[in-house]
Amino acid sequence: MWLGLDYAIWCVVLIYLLAMLALGWWSRGRASSQDGYLMGERKFNTPMMIMHSFGAGTNPGDAAGVVSGSTQAGASGVWVSWLWMYGTPFYWLIAPMVRRMRCLTMADYFEERFGGAASALYILVSASAMVVCLASVLLATTKTVQGMMGRVGTPDAELWFYGILIVTTLTFMLYSYWGGIVAAIRTDFIQGLMMIVLSFLVVPVALNLETVGGIKGMQATLAAASREHGTDLLSIFGPDRFNLGVVLMLCMQAPLSAMALPHLATVCGAGKTEWQGRMGFAGGNMLKRFCTIGWALLGMAWLAHLISQGVVVDAAVADAAFGDAIRALLPPVLQGVMLACILAAAMSSGNAFQVTVAGLFSENLYKRYVNPSAGDLQKLRVTKTVGLIYVLLAVLVAILMRDVVQTIMTYFTILALVGISTAMGMLWRRMNQTGMMTATLLAVAVFAGTRLNVFHLPSGLAIGAPIAAGVIGGIVGSLLSRPPDREKVDRFFTKIYTPVGQEDKLGQSLDEAVPADRRWLTAGGLFVVKPSRQSWVGFLAFFGLCMASLWTMLALLGG
Repeated sequence: MWLGLDYAIWCVVLIYLLAMLALGWWSRGRASSQDGYLMGERKFNTPMMIMHSFGAGTNPGDAAGVVSGSTQAGASGVWVSWLWMYGTPFYWLIAPMVRRMRCLTMADYFEERFGGAASALYILVSASAMVVCLASVLLATTKTVQGMMGRVGTPDAELWFYGILIVTTLTFMLYSYWGGIVAAIRTDFIQGLMMIVLSFLVVPVALNLETVGGIKGMQATLAAASREHGTDLLSIFGPDRFNLGVVLMLCMQAPLSAMALPHLATVCGAGKTEWQGRMGFAGGNMLKRFCTIGWALLGMAWLAHLISQGVVVDAAVADAAFGDAIRALLPPVLQGVMLACILAAAMSSGNAFQVTVAGLFSENLYKRYVNPSAGDLQKLRVTKTVGLIYVLLAVLVAILMRDVVQTIMTYFTILALVGISTAMGMLWRRMNQTGMMTATLLAVAVFAGTRLNVFHLPSGLAIGAPIAAGVIGGIVGSLLSRPPDREKVDRFFTKIYTPVGQEDKLGQSLDEAVPADRRWLTAGGLFVVKPSRQSWVGFLAFFGLCMASLWTMLALLGG
């Protein structure tokens, strides 16, 4: 034993981290240009894109957050990660549209569709959300490792918290600085596969504990605790944080949050074709929905174990539950592998966020306003420098917030505030820069009002109010100001409805690119095209998989 961990664990972690650093160093060749650093030259195949989407969207905050939520509130903790679930079918529709934008960053979309001021506002809001997002990754990683080392609730717990946080951050900062998005995608493939296997490997071990007694024993223990405390730990809808109204609002919000992700351009556009983007974005996130079931079961099994042991479950115990469970349930070598996976998941997710957020500043602020003549190497240096600053801000937020679940909920909501304009700009031709800015600022104001208790609203309405305010603001702001340039808007819509590989058709008029018989809804300036067979079949397939996940969870709960 050394510092609370078996020597075998240290050996596995050291070998794994050295291998990942070597992979980052090896990736420098394809990350030596701005396009290579941000997009990997758009050369990745379907399996790599699926695992990149899974890895970029799956970090220790998801696993630790779900286990923490389920340990504290029972089955409803599954929504810590499933709050994105019913956005998944829409990912199938979103991916080709984003790929056809042919943008290097999502801020490029806002600049092309609305203008420079809208692009700057998008960068400000989305970067703020992603600082909180990375903070949740670092926070969950630190608390999980702290739990595995048995350093929660000890006199030196704070010292260990800061030590683990600093070491984790420095490791992925260096890795990301070297390899850019190429290193992230390659690492995502490796750690993603291992995370999937180990997520389900630990569940049967937890259920087979004598204090748990399998699925039936877990159900009985949680049912008894529910009767004693006047709650329902086996209900998928909790009375507080994840009641039915909140879940419905989150499901409606999910596609909007996804459409504001700064790394959306990468997860949809780094593949060779539109198919790679679709399968990567939707398929990778569907894998995460399946893994969430395993994380929730682990949390509930661990809750049953703690109840049987007479442990009082508070927020601190819940946040450390993932690490505590791994330490108690797995042998040293597998503990080492799981710890390495957790660190690698933090590295790959942090890497994707660091690269894409920094790319927004170098491409859309530095290049446009500071140094318009900047060459590729100059932009690359700015991207790397801003990435380091971004990570340091996330560390500060992690230290200040400390609550894993609340941090996840915060960035999810902030992203939706600017995702409103992404969606309206792709669906409504009348939307202009004034509408975008009105929508975003009004949504942010209402969100701040609900968080500061200026508006006292039920939890479900508190989620929906900023979205409704943003939509109304976008409509009113656009209608009360000058319409956007028709020729510019037509060029944009021609582009997003011209498949990749058919660039010779980009010079067509909008009427030629999208004839009247292909248009589905055009009233009031809307522009919705009839979905192709591939689009609607894929949408229904992924919606069916989402419903199957929900039914599986209900069946495991005895519902």
